[in-house]
Amino acid sequence: MKTRWYVLVTLVAAASAGWVATRSEEESHLLRTVSLRKMADSLHAVIAANQSVYLRLALEDAQRGRFPAHAEILRQANFAIQAEGAEFSYTLRSLQPIHPRQGPQTEVELRGLHNVAERPEETYTTRETLGGRSYYTAIYAERATMSACVECHNTHPESPRRDYRLGDVLGAVVVRIPLEF
Repeated sequence: MKTRWYVLVTLVAAASAGWVATRSEEESHLLRTVSLRKMADSLHAVIAANQSVYLRLALEDAQRGRFPAHAEILRQANFAIQAEGAEFSYTLRSLQPIHPRQGPQTEVELRGLHNVAERPEETYTTRETLGGRSYYTAIYAERATMSACVECHNTHPESPRRDYRLGDVLGAVVVRIPLEF
């Protein structure tokens, strides 16, 4: 499963990078301002599908087994694609994280998390500079879509909140795509 979506994401990123290089400056600008959102949406769809399958198969069917949380699967998948040289990245963040490392790390993440908490149906997008490099950043609400999500967040010993219900926003998926390939 992980290999399939990694290949898909790599192909989308490579095709987009090649297309930018063959266009005029004006077309490249338009591509960055319009198509990067589509690319971020596509990456998010792959991430969401991966999470959905994991949650359905692993957590619902084997809730008592020793399986890593979907957040750890997502984190490890991101590390793996970075090790392969991926230009984009993604991570989970939350205003009320179970683990402090999953809290907002930048001002953009903080603003985006507040935005999707208030309006989860809207994706927060902006441009940001990190380490001297410009990125298109898209932040998507991460909702409690299954009872296993609610149970885990409400019962985890380190959880700062214990009253989640189905549909509540738990945090967000942050997708970053460099503006220079």
